[in-house]
Amino acid sequence: MKNLERASADQLTTDLAWGGRLPAGHRAHVRADGVRVVLGGRVVLSDVSVTVSAGSRLAVVGENGRGKTTLLHVLAGMILPDQGTVERNGTIGVARQALEARGGETVGTLVRGAIRDSERALRALDDAATALAEGRAGAETAYATALDAATRLDAWDAQRRVDVALAGLDACPDRNRPLSTLSVGQRYRVRLACLLGAHHDLLLLDEPTNHLDADSLAFLTARLREHPGGVAVVTHDRALLRDVAVEFLDLDPSPDGRPRLYAGGYSGWQEGRRRERDRWERDHEAQQAEHQRLADAVQEAQGRLSTGWRPEKGHGKHQRQSRAPGLVQALRRRQEALDAHRITVPEPPLPLRWPGTGTRPGMPVLACHDVTVTGRLHRPVSLALDGGDRLLVTGPNGAGKSTLLAVLAADLAPTTGEVRHLSRARIAHLGQEVPDWPATALAHELYDQHVGRLRSAGRLGGDEAVSLTGTNLLDREALRTPVGRMSQGQQRRLNLALRLAERPDLLILDEPTNHLSASLVDELTAALVGTPAAVVVATHDRQLRADLAAWPTLHLTVPSVSSSGAG
Repeated sequence: MKNLERASADQLTTDLAWGGRLPAGHRAHVRADGVRVVLGGRVVLSDVSVTVSAGSRLAVVGENGRGKTTLLHVLAGMILPDQGTVERNGTIGVARQALEARGGETVGTLVRGAIRDSERALRALDDAATALAEGRAGAETAYATALDAATRLDAWDAQRRVDVALAGLDACPDRNRPLSTLSVGQRYRVRLACLLGAHHDLLLLDEPTNHLDADSLAFLTARLREHPGGVAVVTHDRALLRDVAVEFLDLDPSPDGRPRLYAGGYSGWQEGRRRERDRWERDHEAQQAEHQRLADAVQEAQGRLSTGWRPEKGHGKHQRQSRAPGLVQALRRRQEALDAHRITVPEPPLPLRWPGTGTRPGMPVLACHDVTVTGRLHRPVSLALDGGDRLLVTGPNGAGKSTLLAVLAADLAPTTGEVRHLSRARIAHLGQEVPDWPATALAHELYDQHVGRLRSAGRLGGDEAVSLTGTNLLDREALRTPVGRMSQGQQRRLNLALRLAERPDLLILDEPTNHLSASLVDELTAALVGTPAAVVVATHDRQLRADLAAWPTLHLTVPSVSSSGAG
């Protein structure tokens, strides 16, 4: 009997520690060293070393397709690296971008999963207390183990923490509600609330601001800043990066191909990245200049040798022939120097290049009067836009922002009112979603088709189009990748490049920062502020709205039930 009791106590200790489920507190960490991952024959990560420990506030940044999500999955143990090692200590919670709703699962399913370890610890504590009261052998050890586990998990507060997070994220609190009946955004908020309430040492979050409104974003930001453990986040939300991140692991290309780690928060990352890029450009230019100097020296030596073998008639023939061997040697030396010279610094990525337009300040571009769309844009909108004008469209989901932008672009007919495009103005519309392109199409094929349609419609002359590479939005990899295999960010870049091809007089942008890196968004924001074209932007992006706060604003509202008669 005593052996069974001892076995039960030992099993309790094993169960509580199984899978590293007990928090490790200040000793918690996940450390990756020399990680390399190859997916589908493509190197996604190479020579990545990083540590997330208690107190870390790490942002993993870079363009889409650079391996940010893959790195989070490697840190969490969801993907095994092809090379390198990963060491973990403590509990890790992961928020992925997508959550499938499997049959029969409810909100309660997620909640129970979040507090499972806490409930196990409390049950074990109750059992150990009973065993201790009955004087069973090994009960003191079991009780101490159970009490330590419950304390480290703060198990008594688990339900309340989840409830607070559900309320803070405006997530469904009904434990009986099937997940399949919730929208994608609602499911995401429930899952995120459960993660925040689960008392993990380390949180690995992939685009955690998706589907959150302003109040939910404020709650998430506060929780991440207050979290006693470590946080690693992948996000394009610049406001969250500014408010939370202290260190930045930048996976974008670098001179030596290795990731860069920057300290000092968002400003430290931006300044460090700028200095690195300036140094990279100088080094590359210096090597290019040296290579050109050596090539010019070879060409000069070839010219001297050529004139040395063809002396003018009757003048210094023997003298010139005696100089020829020296010229040959000089040419050989210079050619050897040129052959030995290597450009070891790769070409740095090019910044966004915004195309020029012929838009004149004050040139009438668009006028609309009392436009509405039944069931989508409820209150009449009237406005006029001239060259150089700016307009920021705001409002909650369902207020009709995207609908209004589609009406202004003539992509959607209004139910009432009219829209007029004036002065033969070119108007381009970047919607929230990319077009339904054929999965096998390449960027240059889509560009040729798009420009062909513009020319057929008389919107472009023969040589007016901006080339596909003229904006620097697409790198070489994207240019040779079928759109079906492009990342969302690459598709978004391609769509923007197509919209800019006609040099628009009015650019209408619906959530333009979606799927774009923070660095590109900073460049895009500067371009939108400076372009002579008229610009209309609708966005929930907190940082973009702050950056464009000086723009005139049109705020749309959702009509109340009493005013609209809707049920």
